[in-house]
Amino acid sequence: MEVPRKRAKTCPGDDTKDGGAEETPTAARQIAELQAELERCRREKAAALSEKNAAELRHEQVVEDLKGSYSDALEWACSVKSIPRDYWHGKGHTEEYADAMDEFQDTFKQTIKDLRTGTVGARISVKFFLSDNDDHRVTADHDDVLMPYWKELANAIVHWSKYHAGEETLQVLICRIETPNVVLDVLRPAIKHSKIENVGFAGVGSPKTWRFAAFMEDIIQTNHEVTSVAFDSVVLSNKEWNTICNAIRIRSAQQASVRSILLTDCFMGGISTDMLRDILTSKAVFIDLDRNGMSSSEASIMAEFLASNPPLHLLTLKNNRFNDADAAVLANSLSHNTALNVLHVSGNNIQQEGRLAFLRAIFDVSSLAACAASNHTCRIQGLGQVLCLNCYDEPCDNKWEKIFAILALSGQDSFINTALLSEVPASLMPVLLYRANDQDEIVSGIADLYLELTDARRCKKHDVWYGLGNKKALSCVYDLIRSWVVPSIYV
Repeated sequence: MEVPRKRAKTCPGDDTKDGGAEETPTAARQIAELQAELERCRREKAAALSEKNAAELRHEQVVEDLKGSYSDALEWACSVKSIPRDYWHGKGHTEEYADAMDEFQDTFKQTIKDLRTGTVGARISVKFFLSDNDDHRVTADHDDVLMPYWKELANAIVHWSKYHAGEETLQVLICRIETPNVVLDVLRPAIKHSKIENVGFAGVGSPKTWRFAAFMEDIIQTNHEVTSVAFDSVVLSNKEWNTICNAIRIRSAQQASVRSILLTDCFMGGISTDMLRDILTSKAVFIDLDRNGMSSSEASIMAEFLASNPPLHLLTLKNNRFNDADAAVLANSLSHNTALNVLHVSGNNIQQEGRLAFLRAIFDVSSLAACAASNHTCRIQGLGQVLCLNCYDEPCDNKWEKIFAILALSGQDSFINTALLSEVPASLMPVLLYRANDQDEIVSGIADLYLELTDARRCKKHDVWYGLGNKKALSCVYDLIRSWVVPSIYV
């Protein structure tokens, strides 16, 4: 007898025969997706493995490069011979010059070694140290026997930037050694393409026919890592300096500003008006013009510039020829300036009148309104106690410190001279009370400056105020509340 076979269960909509022998469109799609996902995973695994192998190859190449570089550096250090002292004597130099040149070569070798091994600090200096009988620094003559050192320095800078720099940058200073075209041509490609932040030359001799301006122009425009340039006793013509300033201006237009410019004792026959304007309008935030023989004509140009409130944070005018009248011109410009943080004017012919002009510009004690309108951002350095003002980062803190100094030091019987508050709107009284609670800090010398400006005599009250320490805020709040007239509704 034939036994009937049980049919396989089928799902609704299943149109397969013999229990599902054929695929549905849904199942086929799912299989295709899984196969595509599997293929993608295989490709990603292969790519990761390939990248791993490439990274290992790169690492091996770096190791080989480093070994080769260290080997080359070691070979150079062992093979290069110190220049005999007799060589310098034969050139007509003194025994002291030969000593200085021996030291120069030793430090040069060490700098190159530090660059190669990655042990160099943030700054390298190639310096020649020697003073004459008048204690003036001597600049060493260039000599072709030094070229192997310059070439190895250039190679070491490139090596450091490639293998050791990481996120770091380097400052390079070349001081008191001549750098004619043959040296500049060696250094140029290395500095152009390395991670160098600051390039400085000091006392490298009058460049004469050297292509120094073109050298700096190329570096400034090409290497945007360079954000600071410094020149000390590098004497160029105004036209050559104009070339360098134009390069800086072009960088600024490309949103890659050179932030710091130092030009110390750098102008033959004084700095021209156009040159000064070029420097000031270069968009640098730190400008140092020490020892450039500037006086009244330059003061008026700088005052006009400062009054326009440019994005300049520090201006150094040390050791020039500014007098009291020039100081007054510069001081007046500060009333329109809220960007400058430091103005350094030591070493000029600025006497008491000039000092007072700066002091009144940042601490006008004629009234509370005049005090509030004073400059609260700029610290004047080089004129004694004036530098104790505007020491806080926030201008409003500097302003309120001065206001409370006037309120406290001008009163007779109490710590707060409330007579000065008669013109203050009632709506500002809560602000005054709030700021009174901040007066714990003591800035040394502000009482003396107030007495100097008002031509007043020091008394016991001034000494008491000076010594209140962290009780100063409480004393201010107490005197303010005590002096206020209570409305009759509360009596």
